[in-house]
Amino acid sequence: MLVLPGLHASQATHGARAYLVEGPMECVLIDTGQPDGTLGVGHLLGQAGRPPHEVRLILLTHAHAGHAGNAAALRRLTGARLAASEETARLLRDPGSMATLGGLPWRRRVAWPPEPIRIDEVLSPGQVLDLAGGVEVLDAPGHAPGSLAFHCYGPNALAVGDAATVSRRHGLLPPPARHCHDPHLARQTAERLAAVDARVVAPGHGWPSVDGRLPARQWSSASG
Repeated sequence: MLVLPGLHASQATHGARAYLVEGPMECVLIDTGQPDGTLGVGHLLGQAGRPPHEVRLILLTHAHAGHAGNAAALRRLTGARLAASEETARLLRDPGSMATLGGLPWRRRVAWPPEPIRIDEVLSPGQVLDLAGGVEVLDAPGHAPGSLAFHCYGPNALAVGDAATVSRRHGLLPPPARHCHDPHLARQTAERLAAVDARVVAPGHGWPSVDGRLPARQWSSASG
C-alpha cells in the first residue's frame, strides 16, 4: 500500500506492519512481520517495484516476534544489515530470553527467537542514518525493553512500532497498559512522540495516518 511517495506499508504481512522507505537508489525496511518465509515483505517489495537487493538496512523497533520474526530470513534475501537497539540485540541473540510476545504470554510456550539473530548495527537515540533521505533514531521505551521509533525525513513519517497507537479521534495514544513492560513509561513516550513534527504516523498495528487522517475504510480489506 502506497501511503505517500517514498513510503509503502505492508498489507500481507502477518503480525505487525512493515514499512518500506524509498530513496533514489536504496531502501530502508522498518520491521519485518511474523515469521512467514519473507512472503509478506516480498509482497511489499513487489508492490513498490523495488528488488530485494535495493534494501540496504532493516530497522527493528523492538524484539517481539511480530516485528522481528523475519529478520534473519530477510537479511539472507536482501543482503541488508540488521539494525536495532542494544537491548533488542541482546534479546535476539539469546534464544528463550523473552517469555512474552507483545506483553502477553505466548500460548504455544515456544522460545523466541528459535535461534540467535545477529544484529549488525547497534543504534543509539539521536543518531541519524544517511539512507533513504535520512532516518533519525528515537528512544521509545515502555512497551518493550529497548524499543525505538524512527523519524524518516524523506516522507516525513514517524514509524512508532508498538510504542504508540493511532486513534481516529484522539491522535497518538499509548499502547494498552496490559501490553506494556512499563505502562507509565509508555505513556510518557507516547506524549513525546506526539510532539514530533511528522506528516505521517506509521504504527506497528492498524493504519498509518496522513496529516492527522486515517485512510478510507475501503483500504482496510487486507490484514495488517
